[in-house]
Amino acid sequence: MLEVKNLVKRYKDKTAVNNVSFSIKEGTILGLLGRNGAGKSTIFRCILNIIDKTSGTILYNGNKIDEKVMDKIGYLPEEGSLIPSYTVLEQCKYYGALKSMSEKNIKEELVKWLNVFEIPEYIDMKIKDLSKGNRQKIQFIISLLHNPDLIILDEPFSGLDPVSVEFFKNVILDLKKQGKIIVFSSHIMGHVESLCEDILILNNGNVVLYGNLNKIKKEYSNQSINIKGEISRSDMENIKKLENVYDVIKKDEEKYVIKVKDQNKINEIYENFKTSNILEVSVIDISLNDIFLDKVGRKYDEQ
Repeated sequence: MLEVKNLVKRYKDKTAVNNVSFSIKEGTILGLLGRNGAGKSTIFRCILNIIDKTSGTILYNGNKIDEKVMDKIGYLPEEGSLIPSYTVLEQCKYYGALKSMSEKNIKEELVKWLNVFEIPEYIDMKIKDLSKGNRQKIQFIISLLHNPDLIILDEPFSGLDPVSVEFFKNVILDLKKQGKIIVFSSHIMGHVESLCEDILILNNGNVVLYGNLNKIKKEYSNQSINIKGEISRSDMENIKKLENVYDVIKKDEEKYVIKVKDQNKINEIYENFKTSNILEVSVIDISLNDIFLDKVGRKYDEQ
């Protein structure tokens, strides 16, 4: 299990991460979400001891993360760290040695993963001769080369075509089945929704939402009613006064969202449509982007 407790990271007068706590069990994927500069990469770097935390505790299976534990962690950084003049094999030998792997083991694992990714012919190619997407594949392979138990993926789908994205997702799901702990960030909400059990949303270094994604979506759906039609001014005023209603949002001329505390009391809303022309009433199928917008005030894809 990875446990992050009350993590704080300050840079002089700026707090990049403020009292962040979360935990991830074996065989679980956590999606870390936030606008650019929200603190995602800073959290990753603190876990990896790339930068020193200001305060807080980070534990892996109850132990502090030291050099021995680092050999159990795989990391794919958002910014590539490959050496252009190296061949794929040379690059993997370099990083594998940092993880205490023998040359024989490095080559065996590299050949295995190149075959998994269906690019065995890349072994002797230079990094500079690879496309951006293929460099990302090599970067991903490097993060898995030493068979880590904890895998940190910072924007793993960057630069990939749709076919490669699906391939990456299948590899990640297979790693989950093997009991790996996986935490990743992505700017594409669909990737997070299709892979993650749990999510953590950051805003300016603070946790604004954390928990099981299905439970969160269910709670949000139970609090939102979609109205299509024309709501008269008098009915609108009456609805806003109801104790069960805490917000009414006009989407366009004939679409409204009514936020309620208890959907079981929806009948009292119906009773106030006395002079309105209502065409449709439905429960909203909430998306993760809608939840992000509610918590951060801006859609994730508007960054």
